[in-house]
Amino acid sequence: MNKFFSYPAKAILVALTAFMLNGCSDSDDNGNTPVKEEGKYSAVLCVGAWPNTAYYIADVPSLMSGTISLKGNGAEMTGKVYAQDIIQKDGFYYHANFGSGRFGKYHVENGALITDKEVPFTFLNWSSYVWVDDQTLVILGEAEGEGRYAIVKVADMTLTTGKLDLKAKPAGFTGYNFGFSEYRDGKLYLGYGYSFSDWSQDPLPVNPDFNVAVVSYPSMKVESTITDARTTTPGGPIVYAPASFKDESGDIYFISDPVAGYDYKSPSVVYRIKNGSTQLDASYYFDLSAKTNNGMGAAMWYIGNGKAIVRTRIGGKSIDAEHSFSVIDVKNGAFIKKLDLPADVGERMVNAVVLEDGKAYIAVNSATKDNIWEYDPASDKLTKGAEFVDGIDYILRLEKTK
Repeated sequence: MNKFFSYPAKAILVALTAFMLNGCSDSDDNGNTPVKEEGKYSAVLCVGAWPNTAYYIADVPSLMSGTISLKGNGAEMTGKVYAQDIIQKDGFYYHANFGSGRFGKYHVENGALITDKEVPFTFLNWSSYVWVDDQTLVILGEAEGEGRYAIVKVADMTLTTGKLDLKAKPAGFTGYNFGFSEYRDGKLYLGYGYSFSDWSQDPLPVNPDFNVAVVSYPSMKVESTITDARTTTPGGPIVYAPASFKDESGDIYFISDPVAGYDYKSPSVVYRIKNGSTQLDASYYFDLSAKTNNGMGAAMWYIGNGKAIVRTRIGGKSIDAEHSFSVIDVKNGAFIKKLDLPADVGERMVNAVVLEDGKAYIAVNSATKDNIWEYDPASDKLTKGAEFVDGIDYILRLEKTK
């Protein structure tokens, strides 16, 4: 396996602008083409080593049996949609490319990536999003040193844009970084920190605190800001992998990831905002780092019944250090166990987990073989599933499409 994405955030921004989309086209039915993917699951895969890479969306016939190959299976997305920063819902893929100035809706049909509709889009460089209903997507990001948003009606791809009135940037920072976002009862909860453009600073500036904007929808007015100085840098950007969720009780949980903001001292912490509240739950503070030898929570997936899987990075290392997967009891703020899986040699920006019938299916990029693993929380059992074969170098996303 080639570990080709071992570069810092600055280089990621370069890569995002390098894969520019070519041309602009609409399908005849204005984006309402039925999805005709063969299976219930898909995977975004990479072949090659950076910068000579190609990207595909492949059908996954089974999570637990057989092999997954690109031979006769895989819609190439290279040059059309950048690999990882996509949103998938109900078999449609959404992608905003700030560099080439387009926002698009796509689906896979007969082994090809079909463009349903693309619209001009240069307003923001996206990093976060939230669905407020099945047909309304709010995307969030930064441009020109400002926090910005776009409300997208995905049926016809019409957009409403605006700016967010966020806290002033501290000295040494020139913009904003957006992490998790959740929607509940007419409000968006948006985690954010700060970004900088001067990479010659030594040391690099570190976010002084952890912020959550409470934003009224649809006015997008920032009603209040939650600030905590016990950690820094919200988990995200979530166009790559989730860092928050809303549980069965309507409580919102989210995680910090200080190393993503070049902070190697602050802990990775899980917070909670109880249903009906717009403040942090003062009785809840789950220091994940203290339970994992200073591990950092790079992504988090809710698996039900108060449990979550956290993609955990070795503490004190770069954002590209090896990862493990751990199970936590988020409801009670307790660490359960590190799953006995091969070390994941990739970087943090992988959507690695899907849920089905109470079980979690985890895509692991190991040093030797790439497999999907089933974790059954009821029996606390791990079972090896389907294997990716035939020259696939990297699993970037595992998706449930139906």
